[in-house]
Amino acid sequence: MRILLALALAAACTQPRSARCKDVCSREADCVARTNSAIPFDEKECVAACAVLEADPDNLAKVEKHAECVAKNQGACRAMLDCQ
Repeated sequence: MRILLALALAAACTQPRSARCKDVCSREADCVARTNSAIPFDEKECVAACAVLEADPDNLAKVEKHAECVAKNQGACRAMLDCQ
């Protein structure tokens, strides 16, 4: 997982920002802030990493599954932050 994140961050500067990634990362950032979570979270890095994964056909299903989980749990921050 760390390797994927490193690759995502390395390519982040050239990836377009999708509406799905912006929405998911915004919701997650809001939950991290509202719950005073100790989870280190950077919304811009999240969007960049998500866009890279979304552009990779091998990872698109994971992005879609995560986005669905976040949308399903948008009223429950703990559940949302547990989405994988």
